[in-house]
Amino acid sequence: MTAASRGVVYSLLTVVFVLLLGIAALLAVAYHRHQRLEDATQDLRRNLTQQEGQIKNLQQRLEDCDTLEVKAPVDTSWNAATVSDSIRVVSQNTPGK
Repeated sequence: MTAASRGVVYSLLTVVFVLLLGIAALLAVAYHRHQRLEDATQDLRRNLTQQEGQIKNLQQRLEDCDTLEVKAPVDTSWNAATVSDSIRVVSQNTPGK
């Protein structure tokens, strides 16, 4: 083998080695990216499950609120007039025929 052909062989081996290192680096980057995306997907699923639980809890609380009997609050203010007081005032101020 001549010196020139040895140089070509060494150059080709070097190029192949560098290409293999590049492919390995790209595969490592792709693997780490895949792991990050998988972790993010698991976090989103966990958050979605928690949100669904909160929605069900709030729906149950809303249903419980709807079934309670609703009563109007008693007006205890000092100037509240009763219906009989209003009728008496109207009848006193209405001129007779």
